Amino acid sequence: MLREIPGVRQDRPGLTRRWYQDEFFDLYTWHAPDQALVSFQLCYDVRGRERAFSWHREHGASHNKIDGGDGGRLGRMTPILTGAGQFPHRFVRQRFAREARELDVLTRDLIVAKMREYGRAVNRGVTALPRRSPPDGADRA
Repeated sequence: MLREIPGVRQDRPGLTRRWYQDEFFDLYTWHAPDQALVSFQLCYDVRGRERAFSWHREHGASHNKIDGGDGGRLGRMTPILTGAGQFPHRFVRQRFAREARELDVLTRDLIVAKMREYGRAVNRGVTALPRRSPPDGADRA
């Protein structure tokens, strides 16, 4: 079950950042002052082969592998996003829906919808979601 981590550093003026985690997911969300979801990053398989599904209302969605910056002569480096290959959207979406039952319903439903939309687009051979969301908060439902 995803639980919210209190006391998250707020580093983007005008947005509220929230962080949720469990043994499989890390979810970061950024909300506007009216609580509309502006962006999220859902990291999954965090103890295995960690990957991230990210969405921003201005920039669209992406799926990436997280290179943890491990090893090498320089020691641990900053994690970076790299190409990830296939997004197992059905599996991730179903597990997320189950683990995020206590998350705000608008936020949870938008994340699930964006995963579904991205998965369908990839199945059609489209590599990116539209950059802009529908007007008037239509993406909040």
